[in-house]
Amino acid sequence: MRGLYAVKIVKVVVPEIIQYGVQDAVILDCDYTYGNNTSGLVVKWFFKNKARPVYQWIVTQKPQDMGILRGRVDLTYRASNDPLKMHRALRIVKPNTDISGDYTCVVSTFMEEDSRTKQMIVFVPETNFRLIQNKTDDDTVNVICAADGAFPAPNLTLATPERRLDGVSHNLKLVNGRYSAVASVTLQDADLPSPAEFICTLRIPLAKTDDVDHRLPTEQYNNKYNTGCASIIISTG
Repeated sequence: MRGLYAVKIVKVVVPEIIQYGVQDAVILDCDYTYGNNTSGLVVKWFFKNKARPVYQWIVTQKPQDMGILRGRVDLTYRASNDPLKMHRALRIVKPNTDISGDYTCVVSTFMEEDSRTKQMIVFVPETNFRLIQNKTDDDTVNVICAADGAFPAPNLTLATPERRLDGVSHNLKLVNGRYSAVASVTLQDADLPSPAEFICTLRIPLAKTDDVDHRLPTEQYNNKYNTGCASIIISTG
């Protein structure tokens, strides 16, 4: 008898990664099957395991957006012509980084309930990325790498072509929803070849995705030191 009444989610489609400003809207879909008794059929979406939903559609009523998504969901969007599935999906307009996180779809009737969770990240590549070498005296050099405007928090590493540098200090700040990161190290001239080349790598850890990278050309600062940057957005999964 259970199968006659069961509601079951068969597919949840949530983009793992989207880039801020590239698309006008993003769709999070939650497809399901239902049995003979659909009394009390409700679709709810939750964000970051919050107790209150950010979207709710009771089949006999109009859909509602709530919480962080209030005023940001296209409530006229229809994912299906089936009247029992019509408003199952979220169409979020102008997605920003503040809606990055886990989304849980819950479909329930008076008899059954099913749920699925997936993560979506809205990422922002850095707006400014620079590598600077600064001679403080005749015996040492400061190497500083800085990046601004990224989300999620970027990781910076400093290296030479031969090895990753030790003793690097890091500073990270969140300003208006975007991260600024600085990595710096002071090196002894005696420990460096001549000329010396420095490389800074920026990584923004994301959900599972193909790697996306872009590189800045190496710049010649003086006769002794070369600097280069590599900016890479990578997967951690």
